[in-house]
Amino acid sequence: MKTLAKILLLGVLLLIAAATKAQDSHTANSNRPWYLPDHAVVQFAGNIGLFSAGPGYSYAHDKVQTDILYGITPGFETKTSIHILTAKTAYHPVQVMLKNGYMLEPLRLGLGISYSAGHQFYTKWPSRYPDGYYWWTTSFRLTPFVGASLSRKVGDGNAAIKRVQLYSELGTHDLALISFFNNKHLPVHRILNIAVGTKLVF
Repeated sequence: MKTLAKILLLGVLLLIAAATKAQDSHTANSNRPWYLPDHAVVQFAGNIGLFSAGPGYSYAHDKVQTDILYGITPGFETKTSIHILTAKTAYHPVQVMLKNGYMLEPLRLGLGISYSAGHQFYTKWPSRYPDGYYWWTTSFRLTPFVGASLSRKVGDGNAAIKRVQLYSELGTHDLALISFFNNKHLPVHRILNIAVGTKLVF
């Protein structure tokens, strides 16, 4: 049931982005078809792969953004890479226009849901495990985060890329949070991670 809820949440995030992105995004070209993305993202770390990248959509006057990212963590010594698909939505309640085309978003609140593919990940536990032995799945993770971003206008209204953004995030995931609340001796820094990324706004 918990797995179904996570799958439904992923679907809802995607539907919201698709249904509303073209309604009021002031960074996007309004003449472009609604299904084309408003920006492209490249991210380092953040529980969704060592590196991840993909398209994104802006809506609600650009205060909400949904990114669809493919991430990979190379296997290195284990020689087994991890491939992760993530849908993450961030809310930017405050946008501060600065000089020389800079814009500061001092607060980013967000939530992602990721799916890890591979034989070592389970959406449904194998039959060798008793029913209810593990209540979680290893393939799906919820990834809340908080952060900030700074962007700069780089082109005029006809340029292919209109703005470049740098952002950082402090995040965690659902199992880490549960471990933290169940283990009083687990320090906060052990469940947190830092991600940095860039966006090219079209």
